[in-house]
Amino acid sequence: MTSPIPGLITWPVLTGMTLVLAGRWWLLRDSMVDRLINRGLAAALVENLLREAWFEQSLAWLLPGDDSDVVNIARQLSLGATVLTMSNIYGLAKLWAGADPAHTWRRQRRYYLVTITATATILIAGTPARHADQLIDQALGWPAVVVCVALSLPLGATALLLGRVCVREMRTAGDTTWQERALYTAVLGTTVGLGIVAVGYPLGTVISLMTGQPSFDPEMHWEAWSAFLLSAVGAPATITVPLISTLLTHIGWDRTGRYCRRLRPMWADLTAAVPEIVLEMRRDPNGRTDPAIRLHRMTVEIRDSLLHLKRYSDSPDDLAVTGGDPHIHARRIAEAIATKAAGHPPSASRFTPRHQVQPGARDLTAELRRLLALAKAWPQVRGLTTTIDHGPQPTRPLAGSADRVDSPHARSLHSGASAVRR
Repeated sequence: MTSPIPGLITWPVLTGMTLVLAGRWWLLRDSMVDRLINRGLAAALVENLLREAWFEQSLAWLLPGDDSDVVNIARQLSLGATVLTMSNIYGLAKLWAGADPAHTWRRQRRYYLVTITATATILIAGTPARHADQLIDQALGWPAVVVCVALSLPLGATALLLGRVCVREMRTAGDTTWQERALYTAVLGTTVGLGIVAVGYPLGTVISLMTGQPSFDPEMHWEAWSAFLLSAVGAPATITVPLISTLLTHIGWDRTGRYCRRLRPMWADLTAAVPEIVLEMRRDPNGRTDPAIRLHRMTVEIRDSLLHLKRYSDSPDDLAVTGGDPHIHARRIAEAIATKAAGHPPSASRFTPRHQVQPGARDLTAELRRLLALAKAWPQVRGLTTTIDHGPQPTRPLAGSADRVDSPHARSLHSGASAVRR
């Protein structure tokens, strides 16, 4: 079927769909779930392109054979692309339902085999309509019923599984964020629409055939609009939510990235004063670092720096205790950095033996708030640390952390990363 949707609607939507797909291939392509989503979105894009008149005419110009045959084959192949989209969504729903991830691609090969079988059935049963240069709903007959069944069975199976899993998640989810609730709502709405199409399309065809009446929608406008809303609007809108979150994280505009930027000036001065506490930052294969791990690493290194610098402070207070007036505290830290930079020896009386350090469990969220307040006051006292070289920071591998002096907080790095993320 050729899409009856005006170009003023299809062009912006398909352009946005292409941008979403490109963004996901750039940022979200590592996990099995992401690859299934990307494949499904690519199939949905092909499905909608095959229904566009300009695309069909371009294929007729490029490919050999009669123009009407090429156009009609493209229309029927769009139904096969719909089944391909459903096969990827079904595989995703199986993972969501708790299927073994290790067998994902083995299961997916079976779903792709179903897609090939359904597409071949649609093309064979659609041969009379193509020869008559008609749409399937215009030709009607039992071949049209076969086409409807071949299309509707995968749609119905996907809607049933996806709806069941979505309802289960909404019923069992406890403390969910608004993003998760929005995602569940969007998926459930898309699933309901998919189920209506899966039931209504073959039912209407069978009724028309049994009563001898022509199809109530011979131009297949209803199918075109429903497919467009589900595959080009509903599904991309659902998967755009995690893409936006990932994009914000990638460019550092998420909340964790903002915290890192606010701490960075103070962290740079402290680690320049005590470079031996800086550890090598591990990165993923793409050279990226988890923002939550990076933020927690910065807070740990700030705390360790303060434990070292307290031996250079004349204040009776512990510099590692970040309470009180942040402006006064920042000045004391800056004075300790300047004392160390001037070459003064540390005070032996202020050395805290390693075995006396008991970090214990801390409220990392409250600690982060105090460090952010301290970082806000830091620029006002930064002039006291001008004798420090703020060049590249030397690093040590993680394996050498045993040589560090009084750095007990590093042992909480991995256990506290999830708490900082929250």
